[in-house]
Amino acid sequence: MRTTLFAILLGLLINDFVVAYKPVIEPKEKLTTTETPKPWVRTIYSGVKEIVTPTIIAGVTFSAKPPNPPNPLQPWVSLKNDGIPVTIKPQLKNGITKKASPTYSTYFMDVKTHTFSFEELEAHNMDPNDVHEEEEFIPEDDTYLKLNPIIRCAPDRYSEKGLAKNIKSEPFCTPREATEWRVGRTYFVSWFTRFFKNEDTGKFAEKVRVHLMEVPMEAKEKGYHNKRSTNDVVHSSDWLKNLEGIYPITPEDAWLEGEHEKKFVISVQPDYISDEDFDPLEYGIFVYILLQSRVYKHSKEQIALENAGLTGTKWYYIALSMPAAVAVALFCMYVFLRINKGNREFSDVTNKALKKKHRVIGKISEMSRFKNMKNHKYEELPTYQRKSD
Repeated sequence: MRTTLFAILLGLLINDFVVAYKPVIEPKEKLTTTETPKPWVRTIYSGVKEIVTPTIIAGVTFSAKPPNPPNPLQPWVSLKNDGIPVTIKPQLKNGITKKASPTYSTYFMDVKTHTFSFEELEAHNMDPNDVHEEEEFIPEDDTYLKLNPIIRCAPDRYSEKGLAKNIKSEPFCTPREATEWRVGRTYFVSWFTRFFKNEDTGKFAEKVRVHLMEVPMEAKEKGYHNKRSTNDVVHSSDWLKNLEGIYPITPEDAWLEGEHEKKFVISVQPDYISDEDFDPLEYGIFVYILLQSRVYKHSKEQIALENAGLTGTKWYYIALSMPAAVAVALFCMYVFLRINKGNREFSDVTNKALKKKHRVIGKISEMSRFKNMKNHKYEELPTYQRKSD
């Protein structure tokens, strides 16, 4: 009896333990940080000492002290289509590094052409009058570039914009056109730094400014002009180093002026273009800034209509005018047929079609293909007779 009670109690205890069991869930490792690292010292340019002070923007640490020894799987920061940063951690599998740090081919290199004569090279397969040209790609100075962990913008990362999606988003990589930003979040605008080249001097821009300008939803109906107006600009940065190629923007509630959503154009002004000559729409890219998350998103058809200028009441006018245009066309056709009622005669066409359908073939013996055929009499044809039993 005691053994039975002990077994029952033990079973109840085990059952309660199994029911109460919950697997331990380890917290995910944070991709970003808010802890400010301490300043550190490095040596640059032939023994010159420099104190580097790290900064944190949107959870991304800039100018962080590199690990010692160097880590080949050092994490780097990518940008989503809207400009939100996300940390990428490379992985080594079967001797292959996956999600490795990005490479940029020759986009950020200078090209120098060297010319060699026969006397300089003395190549055995070179004629005395030949000249050999060879290109050398010189990497740019990365003393300060390597302090930036965010992926750089290059032409191979351009997206497509425009009505037919056949226009490159140059010089921007992020954000993409028609991206939705929310108030209070930080987004990174990134551009190809070598896009801004002064044709007169042949040099790249050293300084740039980033502008955020409001664009009315019905800009074309309101006679919106291309040149920048100080009344439309809600945010302009200070002069930045073009070499950095990124700029963080945190939308503010005041930019919406009490509305739930507004449309803005992001543009980058190089230092060799004055305010009067700068056109923000020439290479600008537009975004929507929302007070809160949108329940629905702009469809591809809505974006295409806006790119074509068919927004607001203008689209409704066109939609309403289409049935009226069809009705007018039908009425004009009816009047034309009534006026030409007495001039309609299709008997010749009808008779010709009937004659073609009911034409007489003629006698077979008169046809050319059957003239030489011998026609046997009926009694000469072979017959079949059934044998009687």
